[in-house]
Order: sequence, then structure tokens, then C-alpha cells
Amino acid sequence: MENRIRVLDEDTVNKIAAGEVVERPASVVKELVENSLDAGATNITVSIEDGGKKLISVRDDGFGMSRADAEASFRRHATSKISSIEDLSRLSSYGFRGEALSSIAAVSRVILRTREPGSNEGVQIVSDSGKVTVSTVGCPVGTEVVVEELFGNLPARRKSLKSKNIELAHCREVVLNYILCRPGLSFTFISDDETDIVHVAAEGIKGSLATAFDSKVAEGMMFGDAEREGVRVESFVGRLEHSRSSLTDLRLFVNDRPVRNQKLASAVLEGYGSKLMKDRYPVGVIRIFVEGSLVDVNVHPSKREVKFAKEGEVLSAVGESIGKALETPSLLYQYDLTKFAERFEAREGVPSAESIKTVQATLKMPEVEAKELPRPLIVPLAQIMNTYILAESGGNLLLIDQHAASERIVYESVLKSIETGKELSQALLAPLVIRMSAAERRVFEEHRETLEGSGFVLEPFGKESYALRSIPTVLGVAQGESAFRNILGDLAKMAPGKKLGLEVIWRVACHTAVRAGEVLSEGQMRQLVSELMHTESPYTCEHGRPTMIVLSPADLERLFKRQV
Repeated sequence: MENRIRVLDEDTVNKIAAGEVVERPASVVKELVENSLDAGATNITVSIEDGGKKLISVRDDGFGMSRADAEASFRRHATSKISSIEDLSRLSSYGFRGEALSSIAAVSRVILRTREPGSNEGVQIVSDSGKVTVSTVGCPVGTEVVVEELFGNLPARRKSLKSKNIELAHCREVVLNYILCRPGLSFTFISDDETDIVHVAAEGIKGSLATAFDSKVAEGMMFGDAEREGVRVESFVGRLEHSRSSLTDLRLFVNDRPVRNQKLASAVLEGYGSKLMKDRYPVGVIRIFVEGSLVDVNVHPSKREVKFAKEGEVLSAVGESIGKALETPSLLYQYDLTKFAERFEAREGVPSAESIKTVQATLKMPEVEAKELPRPLIVPLAQIMNTYILAESGGNLLLIDQHAASERIVYESVLKSIETGKELSQALLAPLVIRMSAAERRVFEEHRETLEGSGFVLEPFGKESYALRSIPTVLGVAQGESAFRNILGDLAKMAPGKKLGLEVIWRVACHTAVRAGEVLSEGQMRQLVSELMHTESPYTCEHGRPTMIVLSPADLERLFKRQV
């Protein structure tokens, strides 16, 4: 009988190992750049051709290798990063996996050139189809690894690669990630002999942000930090108007290692709270530094995921850092006049749309601590379309959304009542009997605890009815029943079992607030604006929509072509 269990040959073993390390060209770029970083490089150049399918080259000025080390680096499990199993729990380098070079060589042709300081000559190693040749070569101090024809010996794997542009984008993202987490180093990224990215070490974190994001987003980045025992967090986050439709541009780093972690992303979103619109996500860079013994980076073969020994401390520090970043004196939505100006046809003697620079207008406010921040004096001038308040402040023209402003006022009023233990409900002199359908009763019972927590108190009154005995203090008696039914209708549209959190309070605020289309007197406008500027977050409603937009004198002059 033929044996069914066989010991695989070395070539097959190497190709299987390569599957864990080398998924696509970007995987090779990642492994080689991390080797450069671990070698103490200060200047790294990444070059690719055909999206990395034809060629990948990573050159650095690190400390290089001797002939013996260069030869050993191609053997499986060869590493300079660890010497015992205990080192895994205190890993400070980017990797310890010795099969990186050997795995890459198993699926491509690899040329390595390296020279260590003090040596008069370098060494070149060529690994091609399992055949390795070693020779002396002239080269600068440091290391260059060239990978040719990735997956050339595995046609099925090569065919599974995406288009040139997609693979190029993945390689580019790898380089951008290391520019963001190692801003004190210089990076160059070249694609098909054209320089795509250049980051100079002297530019620091500001330069890395400008490289990874467009200049407008980078210039508006806000900084916040926080510390716990064994944990430090630095957050650079974009302004509210620069939010995205996905989490793609939220970059997370742990000990300068790019990671994916849904809990960390959720902590960032919680830090934004109600300032960010629903289904909008922040753009930013979150750098987390944790003691090596408190983080496990070996959860995933490519180390893209991590586990923390003190997860609660890390998440809390992330949230705090975001909160500090958002304490910026003004979170006013900055109005971009570029698109507006592009609607006008350029004429001789008149500046073209291209010559009109993007305006980032904000209210002129002194730079003081956020908690001591004086609010600007805003003077209402008129109501427009029974929806917006036209106002003036320090020579700036403001447009205020009356409904959004009122929502913010009511929302913070309810939150403050909860925080201070103030009574949330006002008892009705005469309870209102509300007859509910079977569907409404199911919704009410499912969310009864949350509704009562926000101020609605009802008791059974017969088979199909309830007696509404108390309503939120922010509601008028006439609004009680209609607001309750509207909120029930909103809840019925939600997925069963969804945790509400502050959502009911949002809805109470929405149904209580001044409506668009409601006529306001001059006194009511003044009161609304005054109450808004006494809230903690006057520039957005609880859904994250802007409450006001500002136009500076310079904005108006540009719109009327009074200046270039």
C-alpha cells in the first residue's frame, strides 16, 4: 500500500511559506522597507515597474551586511532580530520572520547588493530558480534588493494579480504609511522611472501629512495627545469638512507599525462624538506607542493586526487625544470658494478661476485655552427663506442654519441635565392617553428603558393604550405626543436590537428644535444665536452638520472680483 503522508521537498516548502509573506507586490515592498528601517536607514528609495510585477527595488543607506550575513539572509528562519523565544514578547524591530528573503526568492529572481561601513567592497548575491551565486561588487554603504518577475515561476499566482494601476496603488500606500509613521526619515517612490513621491526628513510630520493628504487637509490637521501608564497617543485629525465616506484615510499605527483594528477606529469615532455627520468618517493619523510587553504584534502573519494587554487604557487614551484635538478654537466649516468661482466665465482683465486661491475663512478669535475660549459676538441681521439667519461678527458675514443651531442647544441642554442629575422629565397635569398599534407597542417595549431615560414616562392604560405621564423637560406640552410618535416612527425604521446610546436624545432635540420654515422675530434670532454660542460645540449640530458658515471680507472681495 502506498504511503499517503510525504515530507515535502524544500522548493515546495519555500513556495508555501512565500504564500504567507508575499501576497502581491506591495507585500514585497513592505518586507523590504521594514528590513531597511531595521537596518537603521535614514534614506530609502523604492522603485517599481509595471506595478511591481516586473521589478521592485528597495535601496537604503543602512548599516549593510558582511558577506557571511548576506549569504545567511537567504536561508529560511535566518534573522538578526531575535535569538530566543522570549524575544517575541519584547519585539522592538519590525520583524523577526527569517523567511522574508527566502520566500521572496522562491517566487522571483532576487539580486542583493550590500556593503557594511569600513569595508572596501560589497557583496552581490543572485538567487534565480533555486540557484544562488555570490560575487564581489562595488556599491555604496547600505543595501539594495532587486526583485524581478514576481511569481514568474507560478503562472496562476501571477495571473491573479490585479491591473498595473491597482498594484501600483497598493505599493504606494505602503510607502505613504511609513512616511507617516517615520516622518524623520527620507523616502522616494519611483514608478516606471517617474518620481511619484518625495519626502525629506527635514520636513518632519508636517511634510509627511502634506505628502499623504492634499495640502488643504494637511494644513487643517488638528493635534491632540494623551498618556496612560505604558501608553502614549498622538493624533493628527482632519477638520469636519474634510471627512470621508469610509475609513480609508484614517491611518492607525502602533509603535510605528501600520495596523488594522476596528476597536481603535471606533475609539476615534467616539472621540468625534456628535461633531461628525452620520455615515461620515475622519481623515487622520493616530500614532500609538505601547510598551513592547503590553502589545502582541504576531496575531496576523503580516502583522497587520495587534492585541493589547491593557486594551481599555489604549482605547481611553485614543479617545482623549481626539477630544483634545477637537478643542481647536474654531471648528467652523471653512467655505471653499474655488468651485463657486469656477461658475463664472473668465474675461480679459478678470482673474480666471484657476488664479483664485481656495479661501480658508474662520472667525478671528484669540488663541487661548479651549476651556477659557471667549465666544465671538454675533449680531443677527435678517432671516432668509425662513431657514437661515444672516449675521455679522467682527467684519465677517455668517449664515446660520436655525434648525441645526436649535438642535445643538437642545441636545446639550439634555446632556447637561443627565450629567448634573437634573430631572429630565416634567410631569403632565393631565396624562395623555395614547392608543398604539401592535407595531408601535413592540417598538415602545423594545426601547422602553431608553425612552424613559430620555424623559418619556408611560404606563399601560387598557389593552392597546398607554398613559403618557411625563415628557422631556425640553418639550412643550403641545409637542409631547407628536414628538413621542415621531420618535417611535424613527425607531421602527432601525434594525432590531440596535443599541441606541444617545440616539433618542438626538431625536428629541431634532423634534424639539426650531424648524426650517419657521418665522423668527428679531428677538428670537438674538436669543437663538446667544444660546448657541454658550454651548460647548456651537459649530455643529448633534448630527455633525455645520450650524454656520462664515465668509470673510476677503472672500467677498474675491467673489466680486475686487482682488485677485
